[in-house]
Amino acid sequence: MTIKNSKFYQIFSISDFRNFWIVQICTLLAMQFYFLTLSWLTIDITGSTAILGTLLTLSAIPRLLITPIGGVIFDQVSPKSFLNMTLSVLTVFTMLFTVIIYFFQIQVWMLILFAVFFGITSALFLPVVFALIPKIVPESHLQSANSFSQISMQMSNTIGPALSGILLSLYGATFVYGTMSVLFLISWFFIFLLSKNTKHKETANNKFTFKKVYEDIVGGFKVVYKIKVVMILLIISAILNLSIIGPQQIGLPYIAHGITENGAETLGFLMSSLGMGTLVGVLFVNLLNRFKNKFLLTLIITILLGLFWSLVGIFSDQLTILSALLFMSGMLIGGLNVLIVTVLQLNSPADAMGRIMSLQLLSSTGIQPITFLIVGSILGVISVELLFLFCGAVLIMTALLTLFNQDIRKSIS
Repeated sequence: MTIKNSKFYQIFSISDFRNFWIVQICTLLAMQFYFLTLSWLTIDITGSTAILGTLLTLSAIPRLLITPIGGVIFDQVSPKSFLNMTLSVLTVFTMLFTVIIYFFQIQVWMLILFAVFFGITSALFLPVVFALIPKIVPESHLQSANSFSQISMQMSNTIGPALSGILLSLYGATFVYGTMSVLFLISWFFIFLLSKNTKHKETANNKFTFKKVYEDIVGGFKVVYKIKVVMILLIISAILNLSIIGPQQIGLPYIAHGITENGAETLGFLMSSLGMGTLVGVLFVNLLNRFKNKFLLTLIITILLGLFWSLVGIFSDQLTILSALLFMSGMLIGGLNVLIVTVLQLNSPADAMGRIMSLQLLSSTGIQPITFLIVGSILGVISVELLFLFCGAVLIMTALLTLFNQDIRKSIS
């Protein structure tokens, strides 16, 4: 569907969306600050990729366990109240942590405590942010609202790491966490400006029970098993994150720490190269709309991503080539993110759309604890070159095996 320019920008005439967009930008930017600072501090203090992998796992595990519950709670209570509750707790705890590291030397136990807390709170908060859009904008503006939401996500991925790296290099960790506190405070303020009318209806029959959550998840798996294209896409999504997120969050800090003396700033530059590429990829993939077989296009891009990703470790000591490879990898990752969701929506039954998309979320975020543990543990045993080469090969082999499977080819023909 084509969106006219007037309607595309008209979304900002809706005050609730303007306020929401500011909340989203500030919170996502603060979260980028958190992950880069955590990665750098852990490597700088301990020199251990295994400890970094453990800390990132502690942040990621709650997403697997709590995210589905957060979605159910969101459907039962006022979205504004739930946002206010989760963000207020996140703001207060971040400010408290800033004060602690200002007066005391940073210890590993402090990073562990904050990782667990941040993981739990963000697991509740992030699904709410992404589920709120249909409740604050009319259906006619939904596509443009989602477009700007995706742009804010990619911009935070691009600007956040670079800005965090510069601030960390110039002013230290306390200043970065203080900046995070300010960003959360701004978000908290704009949540209060959201109107109370967010299309929320409380019903006596909608009671939260773990049995109902379990039944919905099982039903989603049954639907996925019947539709081969959907099943394969969820597997590809999981393998994509298994091969990308761990090397990105642990391998790149490891590379940056050894490539230059000013490693924090270099890490921010590398992460921003990847983020900028992802932003370009999200926009560029729209030029491929005439490509009718989007599933085949997804497999082709996966193969190309595997090729570029496998070269990252080989050129880890050449900053210019490395940043170019990360930019190209980011472009392909951005395109894949759009295509996987699109093909899932095109091939999913309407009455199971929510459950299938929740499984897609779990396949992307739920796999992170595994990849963090694996990469953090083996990076001290194998070289960073071998790590990226292996992960790239996994992506290529997954796409090729799918491409040459006759049953799958029949299902998409």
